[in-house]
Amino acid sequence: MTKNNPSLAMAMAVASLAALAATLSGCGNSSEPASGQQQLSPSALRADDPGTQPWARIPRDQVAAACGLDPALLDAVAPQLAATPYAIIRNGKMCWSGGYPGGTTTPYQVWSITKTFGAILFGIVASRSSLDDTDPVSEWIPAAELGEINPDATLAHVLAMSSAKADLRPGQKGAWSYDTTGDREINALVGVMNRVIAQEPQAFPGVTNAKELAEKELFALLGMNQSSWPGDTIGGSLVTTVEDMSRLGLLLLHKGRWNGRQLLDESYVYRMTHPAFEDTNTGYGYLTQMNAEQGWTYSTGTPDHECSPYASWPRYPHAPFHEPGNGNGGSPFESAQDIGLVWAAGTGGQKISVHRGLDLVIVVRDDVIDPTALDPVAGQGLFEGHKRVWRLIRPALLAHDPVYAGDEAGFCEAYRRSEYAPTLLSPWSAEASQ
Repeated sequence: MTKNNPSLAMAMAVASLAALAATLSGCGNSSEPASGQQQLSPSALRADDPGTQPWARIPRDQVAAACGLDPALLDAVAPQLAATPYAIIRNGKMCWSGGYPGGTTTPYQVWSITKTFGAILFGIVASRSSLDDTDPVSEWIPAAELGEINPDATLAHVLAMSSAKADLRPGQKGAWSYDTTGDREINALVGVMNRVIAQEPQAFPGVTNAKELAEKELFALLGMNQSSWPGDTIGGSLVTTVEDMSRLGLLLLHKGRWNGRQLLDESYVYRMTHPAFEDTNTGYGYLTQMNAEQGWTYSTGTPDHECSPYASWPRYPHAPFHEPGNGNGGSPFESAQDIGLVWAAGTGGQKISVHRGLDLVIVVRDDVIDPTALDPVAGQGLFEGHKRVWRLIRPALLAHDPVYAGDEAGFCEAYRRSEYAPTLLSPWSAEASQ
């Protein structure tokens, strides 16, 4: 991938030399691949998280060493983010936060971020029971409750918002359209989870429904002490905080693992964070959005063509149904590493952005309209939390980058091609990406 890009080849060589030096000094881990990645110590390779404890923000004088971020440069952009509460999680630590007072710790309704939360909860149920995303909807949803859902669809089609009866495509898919409130199809997943829990109680001790499961096996285990969910819909009813949302993002970054426990299967997290059906939407997986260059549709915002990698499968056809693929999906590149940007989005500029290759989660509340990101169709600004905040904090990250310090253009070119992942904890397993 680097033979036609001399500057990138030289940068990769520098990274490899740095990794070799670290290994010789006793700080490296020779089992990790060197190409495009820093060699990290065994402790750094561990997926760190706060467990059930409250976040402890890294002291300012330790931010550079612990997080690879320049605090002076983060201070410099603070005025531009005064109306936008945000948190930066790197290396599993609460590295920085900002915005108006109380903005990151006060609970509020996060609207469609509930959808990604719902997909995570569904994955937890599936990991502990006979439930599978490939099950026919008729197995778990009574005919009287199907509504607009195609009776020949599977639960994967519901999770991907492609199960409506109209405009059927091969594999019982409808054209992707955003189920804003969840009433058309995705709220039916709550009933599915409740039925599984009722039918297989031995797998869910002390739990009788999805609401109780969320409280006991998600909020409590992740330390989301300021979060609540009524348990009836997954369209937009979650109440939480920026700091609690960052834990959901970190759970996805860690491939479903938290505090030493695998809460949901890695293969499910993979399908959740990769395009489920490229012939309907290259920018959507299981109730979660992802960066795509073409063929995408989002509820709000646009993809990041400037400085984020694209999510695509490594091979076609692929799971869950091995239907014919659409070339390389939404990516213009043959990805060197599987590190595509994914995000959860809610009305009004709520975002949880996950950068696996950088061990980075950015959570944004009340993102203001970005005047530099105009919709060419509507001619108006868009909420671009996953891009605007990322653009503002990038110089602080690059100030300490071992290869691209001071070279944002070089970094962005390599990163968006998925050729540079300096703090990737571990690649996806081969089984997960089938």
